[in-house]
Amino acid sequence: MMEKVEHTTLINAVPAKVWKYLTDPDLMRSWMGEPEMKIEVLTDWVVGNPVVIRGFHHAAFENNGTVMAFDPHRVLQYSHFSSVSRLPDTAENYSVITFLLTPVEGQTSLTIRVENFPTETIYRHLAFYWRGILVLLKQRIETTVSAE
Repeated sequence: MMEKVEHTTLINAVPAKVWKYLTDPDLMRSWMGEPEMKIEVLTDWVVGNPVVIRGFHHAAFENNGTVMAFDPHRVLQYSHFSSVSRLPDTAENYSVITFLLTPVEGQTSLTIRVENFPTETIYRHLAFYWRGILVLLKQRIETTVSAE
């Protein structure tokens, strides 16, 4: 089965700025989906605590998971299960999403890694979603950096 999806980009911002966009629910909404999706992110980012991302994209959805790693400005990891999958809410049906930040001469190398795909359809969806979202996230961060 599919092993992982991994995308890396260099963002013209320091890791603290990138981290803020990855962990601040208000800023997350700006890159996770279009405004009409009404994305809501609920978490306190404490390892072991829940992450809930919900909204509307052709139908209501709710993605649930658990914070697995939270190392400020370096590593953010959480599990991910989407109600849209219609799979049983069991451990083997959760994917794992990891963000790795590495400082590079005043910029940040950001790697997004997604692992554990319960189905080929979920693999294709998450590969497509994160490839596009990484471009949008980079644009959002760099636009605000240049405006500051």
